[in-house]
Amino acid sequence: MDPVETTLLPAQEPPRILVVDDEVVITEILADFLGMEGWKIETATSGPRALEILGKQSFDLMISDLKMPEMSGLQLMEQVLSRREGMIIIIMTAFGTVETAIQAMKKGAFDYILKPFKMEEVVQIVQRALDMKRLADENIQLKSTLSLYKLSEELDFKLTVNEMLDRVLEFAQGHVEADELAIYLEDPETGEFELRRRLRRSPTSSEVTVKMDRLSREFEVTNCLIAHGEEISDYLASDGDLPGAFVSIPMIHRSRRMGIMTAIGYQEGKKFTEGQRKLLSIISGRAAVSIVNSRLMEELRETVRQTIQSLARALEAIDRYTAGHSDRVMLYSRLISEEVGLSEDEIETVTQAALMHDIGKIGCHANLNKPDKLTAQEYEIFKEHPTHGKNILEPLRFLHPLIPGVHLHHERWDGKGYPVGMVGDRIPLAARILAVADSYDAMTSNRAYRKALSHKVAMVEMQRCSGTQFDPFVVEAFVKAIERYRAEALRRQDTIPA
Repeated sequence: MDPVETTLLPAQEPPRILVVDDEVVITEILADFLGMEGWKIETATSGPRALEILGKQSFDLMISDLKMPEMSGLQLMEQVLSRREGMIIIIMTAFGTVETAIQAMKKGAFDYILKPFKMEEVVQIVQRALDMKRLADENIQLKSTLSLYKLSEELDFKLTVNEMLDRVLEFAQGHVEADELAIYLEDPETGEFELRRRLRRSPTSSEVTVKMDRLSREFEVTNCLIAHGEEISDYLASDGDLPGAFVSIPMIHRSRRMGIMTAIGYQEGKKFTEGQRKLLSIISGRAAVSIVNSRLMEELRETVRQTIQSLARALEAIDRYTAGHSDRVMLYSRLISEEVGLSEDEIETVTQAALMHDIGKIGCHANLNKPDKLTAQEYEIFKEHPTHGKNILEPLRFLHPLIPGVHLHHERWDGKGYPVGMVGDRIPLAARILAVADSYDAMTSNRAYRKALSHKVAMVEMQRCSGTQFDPFVVEAFVKAIERYRAEALRRQDTIPA
């Protein structure tokens, strides 16, 4: 029987406690007794020494004497709390300075210990403080887990890589105490890592801005190491006058490095906690998956666009009089869609439907471009092309969003259109937009049976038919959009029809 492979979870690290007192005897006694409880103890005999230790290591709790030379316990506490939010501090004091200890509690201390103390009382206070910290950490972890779940849901709806990266950085800045966050993505062609997105907190002064810029440039240099697989954290600037913290997490999907997420803290003595690094690692992993999904979605969108263009070109190859017609209808449809305030996704659907709106003519077995007027029978054949278009698109599920525009672009506002005879705003907005764009281009383009009308004449006709053939709201939007477009084209000295 083959041995079963098992993975042992790492044991939880014991709480870390820093004891600060200028009397060595007291620090030794506390270190011995608290160490017997299974806690990891470090000691310091002054405030400056405590700050030095805190700059290199992380602790769950600090016990500090209130009265010390060089730096008082109150001064030490204020500096620690300004740098390490969430640090638990217990003050030791003699009976005569209880009021000062109470003042310290008002400023953020958890509790105080009276000297001379009983060790069982000290252990009880420390245990209560650690229990409170554990509950607070669990609450933070629960909130982070919920936030990560919400982030995952949001990323599932972000269709572009840049939108997704922006959301990831916003989320990370809200949960990690970083002054600057950045994402570098690998260029699939060159293999180089390029900065794609950066989010930076507003600096408090021009001096800080200069330091941030210098540090940011220096940290970017370290990414050449990251590109080879290293994870770098707690990096200090080499010139000494720009201390800061730096953590870089690879963005990996199925063993492939997609990019790098970096976080920078510019404050002196700044360190990223293990929890913050783990959270960034989780965010980076989720972002890597979303990058892959976003790129697949963009590739699918490009495939759809190419398919639609190929079908439109196939139609134009059959009918030389409609060459360029679909492209122009697409342009006018976009102008109208933007004017009425559609979203980018909705505009994309309308413009793709515009390219495809006449695809059903492939199924019309008649000469619809003869110089003479169509006979009644030929006109009935022509009226079938929207339904043919619907039938062509229906087997292709990814083209279903285009069907309302393609199928119903010959419906009229007054209900006298075809193929269904819909009335008013029951007609899908995409179809109402296409009706205006299609009719305008038909009037301003040469046909086998007539010459093109001028823009001015066509606009008079469009407004005359507003409220009968066309949706008045769409006509109004088109008038504004097309006049602005033509004015801009004239300023650029582009060639436009008269």
